[in-house]
Amino acid sequence: MKNTFMFVGTYADASAPGIHILNLSNQPPYIAPAHTLSGIANPSFLHVSPVHRILYAVSEVENGAIQAYHIADNGTLAPAGAPQPAGNGPCHVTADPQNRHLVVSNYGGGSLTIFPTDPAGIPRPAIQRLHFSGTGPNKDRQEAPHAHSAIFSPDGQYLLAADLGTDRIYIYNYQPSHAQRPLSPAKQPFATTAPGGGPRHMAFSADGKQLFVVLELTGQVQVYKYENGSLTPRQTLPATPPGYKGDNPSGADIHLSPDGKFLYTSLRGDVHQIAIFRVTNNGLEPAGHQALPGKEPRNFCLSADGSLLFCGLQKSGQISIFSRNAETGQLTNTGNTVAVPNAVCLQPMR
Repeated sequence: MKNTFMFVGTYADASAPGIHILNLSNQPPYIAPAHTLSGIANPSFLHVSPVHRILYAVSEVENGAIQAYHIADNGTLAPAGAPQPAGNGPCHVTADPQNRHLVVSNYGGGSLTIFPTDPAGIPRPAIQRLHFSGTGPNKDRQEAPHAHSAIFSPDGQYLLAADLGTDRIYIYNYQPSHAQRPLSPAKQPFATTAPGGGPRHMAFSADGKQLFVVLELTGQVQVYKYENGSLTPRQTLPATPPGYKGDNPSGADIHLSPDGKFLYTSLRGDVHQIAIFRVTNNGLEPAGHQALPGKEPRNFCLSADGSLLFCGLQKSGQISIFSRNAETGQLTNTGNTVAVPNAVCLQPMR
């Protein structure tokens, strides 16, 4: 792993440091504070442009927005363009593979907001808003739609959006040449998840033939066969450890290892572990759990070479680093940590 940066989103007032910039290294302690940035309230989710040297951050407040930042060579950030209104409680942002459009998921508003970008990657005013409708069986958490994340298909032709409130994965055709409506319902407009599961985040398999979804409310992982914008349920597995009897597993984040052989998902609530699965051609096989040295693993990421896993522990105010065995997928706590208050999103710059 070459020297690079990690950007960490947090919950913080606009007057306080909200985005933390860390230096990454392939040598212990692996991670070290470098800079901070204030001026944005609750930058709870970040996205680094794969095309432009720009960081996007949502401001998760009632009338939230998205802000772009130029990334300097030393990792410092400078605002790029004006904030663009996004919706009620934006909690996730992603971009198509060519960075032509940004898609913001609004948890509070149960909607998606689509922004075109200019040639420099700066978001322009929104051109399309998609509002979900319906409820789910969990009366406390599924009383209304709650868009939680979106992901583009590997070929960039479809967008899939997870709605925690209705137990649905919505599927859209993506046509970037359409100036006002780049997203339209696919032939299969949605797939359902386990009732009361609450889909949160998603990841594709390395070959693009499977979609993995972590269900926040039940602590499960649901597997779908994916083909040309269609989803077929294949498997639903508990991510909780054997013998778990609690009622708040709170599934959070999900990521595939760079070699495509293992899938990892974090559990908050009363679990505070990372579940490990081996990826097969027909789904997943449980491969163990890793206990964590703190609470609320809301978000994590792996190094580009897959040798390290960085886990943000929101309630413990730290990021902990684990080494990863590429053959078994197992994790080992390196003992290295860095303090970051309310660390809720980790985005390395590749």
